[in-house]
Amino acid sequence: MNRLTASVSAAAVAAGASLAMLAPSAVGAAAANVVQQVRAADLGPGRPWIRLQDDRNNENRQPGIQEVSPFADPVRFNGSLHLSIAGGQQAQAAHYYTAQVPLSTVAAAELSYDSYVRTVEDGATGTAANLQLPMVCQGAFTTLSFQPQLATDSQGRAGVVPDTWQHFESTGASLWRTSQALSTDPALPAGSDSPLSTYVAGCDAPGDGIIGLIANVGRLGAVDASLDTYVDNLTVNGTTYDFAVEGLAQGRVVLNRGNQDRPCHHASHPCPRTRGGASGGGGTAGGFVSFTDPADGPRYRAVGTRLVFSNGRALAPDDLTVTANGRPLTLTPGPGGTVTGVVSPTPSVDLNPGGTYRTALVVTHRGHPWRDGGDDGTGGRDRLKVGAELLATGYEPLQPTGVRAGTAVR
Repeated sequence: MNRLTASVSAAAVAAGASLAMLAPSAVGAAAANVVQQVRAADLGPGRPWIRLQDDRNNENRQPGIQEVSPFADPVRFNGSLHLSIAGGQQAQAAHYYTAQVPLSTVAAAELSYDSYVRTVEDGATGTAANLQLPMVCQGAFTTLSFQPQLATDSQGRAGVVPDTWQHFESTGASLWRTSQALSTDPALPAGSDSPLSTYVAGCDAPGDGIIGLIANVGRLGAVDASLDTYVDNLTVNGTTYDFAVEGLAQGRVVLNRGNQDRPCHHASHPCPRTRGGASGGGGTAGGFVSFTDPADGPRYRAVGTRLVFSNGRALAPDDLTVTANGRPLTLTPGPGGTVTGVVSPTPSVDLNPGGTYRTALVVTHRGHPWRDGGDDGTGGRDRLKVGAELLATGYEPLQPTGVRAGTAVR
């Protein structure tokens, strides 16, 4: 059995009928990408994604780590694919189609992925996981590998930058390496690098095309070298594959009048409600913002909180004084008459699975009462409202994660 036959056989076992929707006729080049989540249960023998050791053609290769990880990606912050190797290992996760897709179709759509290299355990430099396209070209099997070390990421950085998420997208100048020699015109030797357009022009025989995609960390030259990487959001042929854990963090905001001296550090001890004027706290409220990560949730790096204050009319930063964890918070004008502020802990704080990130708040509203007319039936339309969103490090520090909470001051 040759490598092509074996790969297609593996595809049939791993993919099953559920992958029929990925046939090329179902996805047009101009169509929006479909997001397909990949969970831990989708990775393994006979499943939609197979690891290195699940393919019997890799019996002579020592597998590294290939798993869905809590490490938050920079787009959806819901986990990622962990690929790690040491001592001559190789790591990969492969997803095969049930039929070849013309390379011209794949090249006309978005081809991209996100990559992270951790230097703490990295014995190799300038290397990262790559996106691979296993394919048939002129009737022969080969694998095209995107070369991140020779590319520029979407933030304009050249090559692999350790300890940061990078988004790589294949462009006309991007280089792809062929694993096998190809009898194209001109012929391409094994290990040579060419733009994807070169392969599109040369791999045009009947039956040519890609048979799937692979996230791969290849064996390194030095036997004692190691490489610890994460990848996510692999986008090929109109589908974005989003590796994700099961849980997500949940937010909570508690902020009540008359509690400026008791900022309610524990969710189990909510602030008591206090009504009235200055004797009951007047224009000051205390409380907290908390984000709790379940045991099966992501690992959020270097977190923060974005606060948004509104009251149904145009607020200005001078209308409020806010302290977060006992420190004054800088406020700026936001859209629609809102006021915003960002809490950024120093030193940085991670939110790990099973943990809680909490910020104590004290808010003073100046200029007019919390809501016009007190409790005269206005329905609280001018009551101060506080929204909070969890921020975390992705491509850049303090990116929005989509985890939100809010409340109205009572």
